[in-house]
Amino acid sequence: MNDRIVIITGAAGGVGRTVTHRWLEAGASVLAVDGSERGHEVLRAEWSGDSERLETLAVDLTTEEGAAAMVARAREAFGVPDTLIHLVGGFAMGPIDGDDSVANWERMMALNAYAPFHCFRAMVPALRERGGGWIVGLGSRSADAPSAKMAAYAASKAALTALAQSMAAELRDVQIHVNLILASTIDTPANRAAMGNEAAAKWVRPEDIADATMFLCSDQAHAVHGATLEVYGRS
Repeated sequence: MNDRIVIITGAAGGVGRTVTHRWLEAGASVLAVDGSERGHEVLRAEWSGDSERLETLAVDLTTEEGAAAMVARAREAFGVPDTLIHLVGGFAMGPIDGDDSVANWERMMALNAYAPFHCFRAMVPALRERGGGWIVGLGSRSADAPSAKMAAYAASKAALTALAQSMAAELRDVQIHVNLILASTIDTPANRAAMGNEAAAKWVRPEDIADATMFLCSDQAHAVHGATLEVYGRS
């Protein structure tokens, strides 16, 4: 992966840091994008390798302007990017008639539908310029099997699935691969704090997500377009 130029969004999160380190260890140049500058400070402190291969950017990816700035920064730092790994997302649940249901709906759509739309769209000109490339998003099992009180979350993740599959059909002939990882519960500090440690052994590890990104963005997946790769662990 020494010649790869990779953008990773949500890079300062529990999953994002693991994925970012995996790609840096493989030799890629990485633009780590997140809304938190503090998170970037932690990410930079954790990385002891070649600092010239890691750039960071704090920007709002729920806007067209933020997504455009992301691609522009990658070009400025490393050249034309060939890979986008989009890990930005959010989770909320509650009854459909709850006091905060409208706010939850808008927030879930912003994080899980608008952000990938803007980021995927912003990457397409760069990937056309490269003659092909890779886009991977992080979807959810809930898009296929929504649970009670998860209407906003499940609908927003279903929108992400539809976006990725439509783009894959549109762009496969120009060698742009668009695929999703569908994850169940991921073993992060936030999830352990919310649900306890007992069930964590069955959850998906951040390393499992990193493995999936490496596969879907490799030549081994040259025939894979529009896939929803299920990474469910034992949960």
